[in-house]
Amino acid sequence: MASSSDFGEKLLTDIDDKVLLCAICMERLKTPKILPCQHTFCEHCLTEWVKANNGQLICPTCKNQWPLPSGGVPAITSNRFLNDLLEVIGDVSPGRVNEAVCDGCKIEAKYWCGDCGGQFYCDACIKAHRAMRVCQDHEPMTMKEYNEKMSTQHFRMTQPRFCVNHRSSKLEFYCDTCQVPICHKCTVVDHPSRNHEMLSLESAMEKYMPEMKAYSEKIAQKVSDLKLRKDRARDLRKDLDVNRSTADQQINTLCQKLINEIKQQQMKMLGQVDDIYISKCKQSDANIELLEHKIASAESNLSYLNHLLTFGGAVDIMTVQKQMKDQQQHYDDLTNVPCADIDSDLVFRENSECLRIDLGVVKGKNLTKPGKPIQSEVERKDGDGTQTMTHTQLQVQRKEENMTKQTSNTGLEVIEGSKLGDVKKKQTQPEPLVVKAKQDKPINAVHLTKGDTTKSTKTKQSNLRPCAMKRSSGGWSKFTLEGQGPSPGQKFNNPCGLTFHNDRLLVCDKDNNIVQILNQDYTCEKVLGTFSGQFAKPFKPQSIAVSQDNHYFILDYSNLQIVVCDQNNKVISIITLPADVNPYCIALLKGFVLVTDAKGHRLLKYTVTGQYIAEVDGQVGGKKRFDLPRFVAVNSMDVIMVSDCGNHCIKCFDSDFNYLYQYGEEGHGDSQLYFPYSIAVDGADNVYVCDQVNARISIWSRDGTWLSNLFTDDVSYPLYIAVSRDRICVRGRYDKHITVFSK
Repeated sequence: MASSSDFGEKLLTDIDDKVLLCAICMERLKTPKILPCQHTFCEHCLTEWVKANNGQLICPTCKNQWPLPSGGVPAITSNRFLNDLLEVIGDVSPGRVNEAVCDGCKIEAKYWCGDCGGQFYCDACIKAHRAMRVCQDHEPMTMKEYNEKMSTQHFRMTQPRFCVNHRSSKLEFYCDTCQVPICHKCTVVDHPSRNHEMLSLESAMEKYMPEMKAYSEKIAQKVSDLKLRKDRARDLRKDLDVNRSTADQQINTLCQKLINEIKQQQMKMLGQVDDIYISKCKQSDANIELLEHKIASAESNLSYLNHLLTFGGAVDIMTVQKQMKDQQQHYDDLTNVPCADIDSDLVFRENSECLRIDLGVVKGKNLTKPGKPIQSEVERKDGDGTQTMTHTQLQVQRKEENMTKQTSNTGLEVIEGSKLGDVKKKQTQPEPLVVKAKQDKPINAVHLTKGDTTKSTKTKQSNLRPCAMKRSSGGWSKFTLEGQGPSPGQKFNNPCGLTFHNDRLLVCDKDNNIVQILNQDYTCEKVLGTFSGQFAKPFKPQSIAVSQDNHYFILDYSNLQIVVCDQNNKVISIITLPADVNPYCIALLKGFVLVTDAKGHRLLKYTVTGQYIAEVDGQVGGKKRFDLPRFVAVNSMDVIMVSDCGNHCIKCFDSDFNYLYQYGEEGHGDSQLYFPYSIAVDGADNVYVCDQVNARISIWSRDGTWLSNLFTDDVSYPLYIAVSRDRICVRGRYDKHITVFSK
């Protein structure tokens, strides 16, 4: 025989927790409200959700939008079934059943009445219950019957349900015309039988139960189909990893083959240079030796003649005169040197097209979006008008667009050329190097979903505006900095690289074509970048660093150069970058300039005078190479740190580009990163990382130990950061202002 305790535990176990769980607060439902899509949420949670969505009623689960009733969220239909089920959960909990005491006099219960809403009665109280006229049709159970027969099914059949319009009347009928349960009073007033078709609730259940069961089975089949598609998508995801590895191997093999062929051509051309050089050197050395002999002979005759003219007598001079006359032809032919027919022609003419090549095409086909198929073909090209997409960006697109079907393949087709150039004695047109690839239509790069932006207004006294914190951030106060340029009221227009120098904030005001230097009260103290007319394109400052001798190194993104100037806007030098780079950030290291190249997936190193030194692609041993390296910073120990955006980590190198270690991995946990962007270092060499998609600042120690996260959700998609002793300045992706946190 099952006890009442067994029943209580069984009831709690049989009810699916997910049914009684609010998808917003992830707690048990309170005042459940059901939407037309049959998803249920707490009334309070739904109210806050509507506020957060600008008054729109969008289902948090299926994202369908429904009209909001005039009375707001409280006017939305209550889920009476779940509300009653929640009450039953409380009534039949193990503690409640184990008590088994009379609800009236609190002594041992002998009876239970479901018609009264699940009330327990003792012997005395059940007599009074039966004597009441209103309860004469109730069917109470003994506790023995209760323990033997009570079940969730029995509860559903016996639990009374009352009319919302007539609170004291039970729901006993079903209006098939209006499709609602009603009481006997409703049949007279609101649902008269002359106009409405009436059924008993039991008859209505028998009529519609097969239809409901069929609908349930249909949904179950849909769920099964979706799970199969999910398993298939996972298999395809594994195939994509294999295909990427295969494509990487093919590309590396092809590039190594090209490198070997280039080296062979290099050795061949260097050999040609040596052959021509040695031949010409032998001829030239013979001519030099002959000329030296004639010069010595002539100088000897000249010295004798000069001494004779100075100290000799008439007889001596006239005797030599006759001899010179006899040797006149010899002296006339003195400069006629029978040298070999040689010249200095030794020329190498570079093939201007040898480095402007397409190695191949990387393609992915049949990416589909629910309801609207799209084509997804990715090209890697260096030509104008072609966009690039990395493997990681392709994965982001797949996640954000909720793909239901994906296939992938790889293909490389390369037609190789023959020569880099010619070494000849005379200038000739070299044979071009031809590398062709299949032409495929590229798609646009993937962009992350745009978040809300914060509008702010500058005060008359300052361009600094306080705003409320969403939560306590360890004693930090928060301000919005809108900018203050050389013109009155000028605001930032796409502020980029941020850094502190001598307690002054340097801001690359990119689309205003200047660098603003702000003092401690955030007023504009100086402006750099008034290089009007000096460059081919408008000056677009992207990143800035300051040397020990107070020279400003400014990355000019538009002109692919680094401008070195002093505080008076005097240009000291220009470091020209290659045309195939996509520079993002610069940093200084002991007389060298470091530049991240997002397009080439590498870190470049130059001298401060612009001489190229080395590069690193981040691939060491089993570690992945760089995938969209964005920002670079250097700590007091000369450790170079690079934000490897596509690999979701920070990679560290010594000053000679030797790999040291890395930290961070893809994810949303405390010690994980998701598309890290700008990085900054404080006085203790702690590293501050703009954890972009996780909307927070992640802090790490010098050795790569995770310390904490700051300002979660205070800045949407943080991109740029600068850190000083008591201030942290951050700019979000969709902001035109800078958020300042200070202690």
